[in-house]
Amino acid sequence: MRIMIFAIPGPMALPMLQCLLELPVRVVGLIHPAPPGMPALAALPPATPTARHEVVTPANLATLADRAGIPRYAVGRAGVPALAEFLASQRVDLAVVACWPWRIPPDLLRIPTLGFLNLHPSPLPELRGPEPLFWALRLGWTRTAMTVHLMDEDLDHGPIVRQAWFELPLGERLSAIETLAGRVAAQMLPAALADLTAPDWQPQPQPAGGNHYPAPKAADFTFTADWSVRQAYAFVRAIAEWGHPFTYLGADGHTVAIADAIAIQPGARLAMPIVAGEGQLALQLRDGILIAQPASLSQQAMVSTSF
Repeated sequence: MRIMIFAIPGPMALPMLQCLLELPVRVVGLIHPAPPGMPALAALPPATPTARHEVVTPANLATLADRAGIPRYAVGRAGVPALAEFLASQRVDLAVVACWPWRIPPDLLRIPTLGFLNLHPSPLPELRGPEPLFWALRLGWTRTAMTVHLMDEDLDHGPIVRQAWFELPLGERLSAIETLAGRVAAQMLPAALADLTAPDWQPQPQPAGGNHYPAPKAADFTFTADWSVRQAYAFVRAIAEWGHPFTYLGADGHTVAIADAIAIQPGARLAMPIVAGEGQLALQLRDGILIAQPASLSQQAMVSTSF
């Protein structure tokens, strides 16, 4: 089986590539979305240092592909239609997608003989859209699912091949949660590929209903005093990696901008909603206290211009 990977270089795609390299398939290329200013479709140079300057560093998607001899390409949004001829020339049986930012046109979806297989970290049809882990954490979920599904013309809508639930570890950064999601996907990939090639396998349409969440906006980084302290801690700790400040709205209407969550004190009570001291803030939540790091001056300016 000849496989082309479409992926944003990041934590979720790495375990998937590691898994595919251990299977009896051939990964014929790795396609990344190109930043503005690059050609519509361009071959990328090797990312691995030369032998003379080799250093011991953790593998990332680019270096792992280079070591395996997998060519990498960058494609801009305008270059997506041109991929049709390129995919056909590579005789691709299956495209595997992990975190792709643009809708893939129908003409492209039809080129691989087995289609496009998408890895989406939510229990589809729930949490369709570009940032399902953000929304799972914001909604207070303590577990979510990885869905492996075939893509169709609608966003995150094609038939499900495999789905597996996993816990959202409290207090982990988003990159660690994305790595966990990638590992769950990697565990499902061998069976998913076997399903796709089995003569009697039939894809299962997604259940009716579901919902779609857009890319987060500034207002989506606000949390209020009626949140549980575990929900606030899990959300802020994970998403703080983005560098976007959070706004806490106290029960008395006062607000404060924070950069990160430090600890929680379940069941504890403050005399007032916000207490400052020694470079930290104590925030009263519904069922406990959140200890937080105040936002920097530049982050506070972001908050003041976002609303």
